[in-house]
Formats: sequence, structure tokens, C-alpha cells
Amino acid sequence: MAADAERIEETLSSGRPRVLVVGAGFGGLACARKLNRKPVEVLLVDERNYHLFTPLLYQVATALLNPSDIAYPLRRVFRGSPNVRVMQARVKSVDFKRKVVQVSPGSELRYDYLVLATGSANSYFGNQRLAEHSIGLKVLEEATRLRNHVLSCLERAEMETDDEVRQSLLTFLVAGGGPTGVEYAGALGELIQLVARRDFHSIAPSDVRIVLVEGRDRLLGMFPERLGRYAERVLRKRGIDVRTNTLVNAADDWSATLSDGSTIPTRTIVWSAGVSPEKPSGTEALAESRSKRIQVDDRLRIEGVRDAYAIGDVAAAKTDGDELPMLSPPAMQEGRYVARAILRDVQRAATPPEPFRYFDKGTMATIGRNAGIALVRGGLQFTGFFGWVTWIVVHVYYLIGFRNRLLALVAWGWNYLRFDRPIRIVLESQTDPLVEGIDDPAPPSQKARSRGGSG
Repeated sequence: MAADAERIEETLSSGRPRVLVVGAGFGGLACARKLNRKPVEVLLVDERNYHLFTPLLYQVATALLNPSDIAYPLRRVFRGSPNVRVMQARVKSVDFKRKVVQVSPGSELRYDYLVLATGSANSYFGNQRLAEHSIGLKVLEEATRLRNHVLSCLERAEMETDDEVRQSLLTFLVAGGGPTGVEYAGALGELIQLVARRDFHSIAPSDVRIVLVEGRDRLLGMFPERLGRYAERVLRKRGIDVRTNTLVNAADDWSATLSDGSTIPTRTIVWSAGVSPEKPSGTEALAESRSKRIQVDDRLRIEGVRDAYAIGDVAAAKTDGDELPMLSPPAMQEGRYVARAILRDVQRAATPPEPFRYFDKGTMATIGRNAGIALVRGGLQFTGFFGWVTWIVVHVYYLIGFRNRLLALVAWGWNYLRFDRPIRIVLESQTDPLVEGIDDPAPPSQKARSRGGSG
């Protein structure tokens, strides 16, 4: 890794200001793309070598899309860029005083401007048992694991003769009634109703139970109440057991205990009930908001630090006094704003940029076939088929790459016309030491010498 950092230093030695963007999510990628072909050197660092379209993760988890349909290689994005470089590495810590970022022991990257866009991770509110016995839906590995897990539950249930074991295999608990939980529950219901009942002859749709629990008094709290109630009605009509004002308090390998005292026998708990900002070491002394996000000023600069910005889920950016939600549209707008602010500073503009203000174009979610909700700027609300079509158009537009857009449309069309989800293989991948050792890729001989001997 140290050698990689040295090569990066050589390629970025043009003398122009260096912008280090940490994280290639929606915010970080938008910032790097805005700085493409500008008078700065940009290094985009992420622990993965692709950009992930997270709003469609649940479709990978429910066997509708392939992982490659919602991921796009970062090096392909910047293949022809003269000034943007990509590095696959996990950032260990940030030293704001020295203006360096550590990516592995002894390997540092210097910067003139830093953009923290490290995103968020699953939050289990300190309940380690829930973390151990549930599957998140935040990264591609979790979505693939969840797909394998659900399909394996069906395979096991097909052969199981013990009624109690079979019931736990065919009961799926989804924790969290936000967009992710609602969309996954609806898609899982379709997978069972439209596909599984035809493939598994001993499993009737009535044998499968999907339970969606939400701690608030309704689903989709970020939407107007009318849209949240609509989503709940659709899910109930499609056989989903929706429970509001209910939390998951405890879990083990065979069951989950809810806040109302009931116990649900299940082998599957899907966690979409909360996320928390993912901050690298070195940010502990920074001011934080109540949600643990890094405090930034009205120009998205990290408070108390020079030439450093924070955007997306990790930043407590506000508009009209309210903290912006952890969604992709605010992150993308923040990324483009920070890129413009950095360019103004590099070019020594006479006046500072206007304070950041989020332009809310709307929010949407899909509950399943022919059922979606959309809240458009100006207060317009769409439900049903029109809301579903609006959701499709917007998501196709924001997918990166013509191939991904085309394949997503083909998959959706095939599923709509044929009632089929073709990606139903259970695939267990073997671990690879080179992939697993991205933090420490040194050969064994080097590791031995570092411990004081060569063997």
C-alpha cells in the first residue's frame, strides 16, 4: 500500500492544488465528476472499486437484478480524465493539522483540500445481539448474502418435515418501515407470490409470513401521512403483516422478541431500522450534531478545520434550520456545491460562494408492482401506477452507464410481463486473501521481516 501511495504521489505532482475525496458514494462521486478537467488534481479514495446505486440494493436482495447492474467501476467513470485518479483503499485516519490521510500503517496521502464523503453504516443502537442475528441492507455484500439466505430458507423449507422448523424458515421479519424496509418487504412478497409458489411445490403462499415492524405510528415517516397510510394499505392487501409502534428488542438464531412482548419464530431478520454516520479515526474531536454527524457551516466546511469539507450522510448539513436527510439527492447537490466552492477558492474569487441551499426535487418509493408513491416539489403527490412509473423513470435516469440502465429496464420488463425473477442461484463465494487483505497487501515475506525475522 505504501508503494501504491508513492505512485499516486508521483502521478499527482503537477503542482496544482490537490483535492482528496474520501468516499465514492453519491456525494463523493458527484464532487469528483464536477472537478473533472478542472485546474486541480483529484484523488478519489474508496475501499471498493465501484460506485454503488444503493436505492436498488433491495432488488439484488430479492433476485431481480444482478449485483453488476447497480454497480459501476470507478476507473471506468474516469477512464479519460486528465486529472482525476482513483485509489482502492480504506482510510484509517485523518490528520487535519498536517493535512494528510492515512490509508495504511506508514502510508499517507497529503491534500490541499479534503472532502469527507464516507457515508453511513447500519446502526443497531448498541444492541449487539441484533447486529449478530440480523442481515443489513446497506452494501452489496449484504444484499447478495440476503438473496442467498432467503433462497436457502425456501430450499430448506421444501424438504423440512418438522412444522416448527419449517415455520421459522418461512417467516421473514423486516425491521424498519422507512423506504428501504417498505420496498424490500413489497419486493419479497412479490418474490414469494409470483415466483416461489411455482418453483417450490410443497410451499403455498399462505405458508410464508412476512412481518414488517416500525417503531413509529406509521410507515414512511419522511413522507406526508397520506402516502404513508397508502403504503401500509397496499402492503397489508398483499399479505404483509405490518406492525407499527413496535420495535425489535432481542433476537437469536431462531426467533425475535418484539417490544409488545410477542415472540416471532424466524430464521431471517432484515435490518433497515437505522443508520449512523461512518467517520474515520481523527474526527473524534470535531463538533457533532445530535445525530452524531459532523458539524459543518453553511458552506459545508467542517467547523474548526481549514480546507476540509464534509458532505452526505456524514455531514450535518442544514437547510432552513433542519438537518438534511441521509438520502442521495442532498449528497449529490452537496458534492457539486463543494466542488464549485473549491474551484472558487483555487481561482481566488473575489467573493465567497453563496451558502449551500438544498433544492428538494421530491422523494419517492415503490411498494411493488403498479404501486408507488412520489412527493414532487410543490406538494404534488402521486400514488399507484403513476407513482410507480415516476419511480422507474427517475431511477433509470440516475443509474450510471447505458448498460446498467438497459439491463435494469430489461429485467423490470421481463419481471412485469413474465412474472419471473431469473437470478435465483444460491452462490457461496470463497474468500480470497488478496481481496480480504486490502488493508495489508504486503507479501508474507515482508510481514515476516516486519516482525523481526525472515523465517
